[in-house]
Amino acid sequence: MKTLLTVNNSGSLDMLPRDRANISDLVAAVEKSVNDKIGPVSCTWVAQISCPPSCPHMGSGCYAESGTAAFTTNRLNRAARDFATLSPAAVAMIEAAGIDTLTGRRDLRLHVVGDARTDKAAQILAAAADRYIARGAAKNKAVRVWTYTHARDTRRESWGRISVLRSCETMPQVRAAHAAGYAAAIVIPEHVHDRAYKLDGEYTGIPCPEQTGRAANCQACGLCMQDSKLHARKNVIVFAAHGQGKRKMTHLKTV
Repeated sequence: MKTLLTVNNSGSLDMLPRDRANISDLVAAVEKSVNDKIGPVSCTWVAQISCPPSCPHMGSGCYAESGTAAFTTNRLNRAARDFATLSPAAVAMIEAAGIDTLTGRRDLRLHVVGDARTDKAAQILAAAADRYIARGAAKNKAVRVWTYTHARDTRRESWGRISVLRSCETMPQVRAAHAAGYAAAIVIPEHVHDRAYKLDGEYTGIPCPEQTGRAANCQACGLCMQDSKLHARKNVIVFAAHGQGKRKMTHLKTV
């Protein structure tokens, strides 16, 4: 039987059998996305075993579980059934290996589906992002890496240079994210404004420019790639629920 070495949460090595699904099938690393929303960027997709079980969208309207995205999500999740005991750090190591195959010529969106729910997992991805940015710099490309997270126990510093927005559904969650050092994004049922507006008198909500037609795609917009500026200015990116699963997202509130 063939085996593969992976790293568990404690930093020790695990031996995993290779007579089942290929462990690399838990991750898809794409050199150039054809997704109209994010634009012509590189991206990663990761099986949902990487996501925190507390994510309110999982199985309840997650955009990656419906439409054409569901084909990739379902394929990754099927592969993950053979590796259900993998630690978050081990999954992050597999994703990092995928990132290392990318050229570094384009901005990189982590986790079209997926997440990093522990400090160790985020640190592994932060190191991979550093290598990615360095490959871009060697090609005279100032590439950016960005993502979103529903993880509540991962420290912001563990993400390193990755621009990461904590995904929220309520204003108390936004305030908690900001206090923890995160820029925040909030998901609501639908946009009620297409321009910036006050949230709770303290924060400024910015409706996603791609969704409101003010930017062609995420790559052209770039707001979510500047989390330190968003945090300093108390700007919150506001997303309207999207995808075929949005009808299931009955827990969302308008702000």
